[in-house]
Amino acid sequence: MRKLIGIILMAVMLISLTACGSSSADKTNTTGNAASKETAGKETAGLSDTPADAQTTASEPGGEKSRILIAYFSWSGNTEQLAGMIEEKTGGDLFKIEPQTPYTDDYNELLDVAKQEQSDGARPETSAKVENWEDYDVIFVGYPNWWNDAPMLILSFLESYDCAGKTVVPFCTSGGGGFGRSESSVKASADGAAFADGFHVNGNNVGNAKDSVNAWLDGLDILK
Repeated sequence: MRKLIGIILMAVMLISLTACGSSSADKTNTTGNAASKETAGKETAGLSDTPADAQTTASEPGGEKSRILIAYFSWSGNTEQLAGMIEEKTGGDLFKIEPQTPYTDDYNELLDVAKQEQSDGARPETSAKVENWEDYDVIFVGYPNWWNDAPMLILSFLESYDCAGKTVVPFCTSGGGGFGRSESSVKASADGAAFADGFHVNGNNVGNAKDSVNAWLDGLDILK
């Protein structure tokens, strides 16, 4: 009888030990899974520590160069104001054309100088050059109407560069003479260039021309 009771007690002890071992293993596995999930979470967080916008910036090229140049000569400031409207609309690069020898500030004297330059077929030297001319596809060229033509300085400017393959777009201010014969002169000096419809405005109306300028630019296929 004692022997039987001993066997029973041993069996109970074995069952208890097995249960404890199983429970301990379950706890170990559960802890291990939790640790794995936590580690995985930290790795994911590590990957997302780099901001999404930083990754995008790294893969994008730096700012693109403009393909539009807005070159202009302005004596009174009217053409410069018009050039600024074109720059605002197109995002092109502005370049101020200036003579190496500045023109007089006296209007009456200027009339005589301009007339003499035309008679002589003069080509006044410009004070600066466009260093990255080859980067531009579209060249806006602005000027005042002097004696029914473009200032000779504009022709000097255009003849200083290779215009082949470019598209030239003239814009002009005047006291009432429109483009005069200036478009023909500009075309002759920009050898090899294509031409788009230009824009003219009376100098007294430049300040109110923004809507007209925008409508003109919207209609140019070269900007679409």
